[in-house]
Amino acid sequence: MKKYAGVIVRKDDKCLFCKRNADLNNFGGEWSIPGGHVEKGEEIPYAAQREFYEETAHELETPIYFLGVIKRMNREGTKRKGMMYVFGTDVDDEIHPDLENAIDGEEHTECGYFGVDELPEPMNETLRDFVINFMK
Repeated sequence: MKKYAGVIVRKDDKCLFCKRNADLNNFGGEWSIPGGHVEKGEEIPYAAQREFYEETAHELETPIYFLGVIKRMNREGTKRKGMMYVFGTDVDDEIHPDLENAIDGEEHTECGYFGVDELPEPMNETLRDFVINFMK
């Protein structure tokens, strides 16, 4: 089963989300957290930090902590695509992804910080529920 890892960045009562490029096959056009595949033999927390850097051009300076695992499903929710290991970190200053200079910056078209009452659409329902629980 494929493993994925991502990081929820929280600044006060808002979290960072990035909109996936609509041209991508994997959840194109949906809002998500920076993250991606765990490579063979790679430690999952390291993968989360690596993917964050590759998609934002920012290294996390605050420690990450494990939040949980969610099933990664296709858009219809009918086919399991793997497991997403979700980590969190709290920052004093907002991190603004540099999509133009990030290694995988083309995977996203925009990023922003959103509170629990203003989460962007569309977003995977499982991820949305997970984030709402995290932000409480």
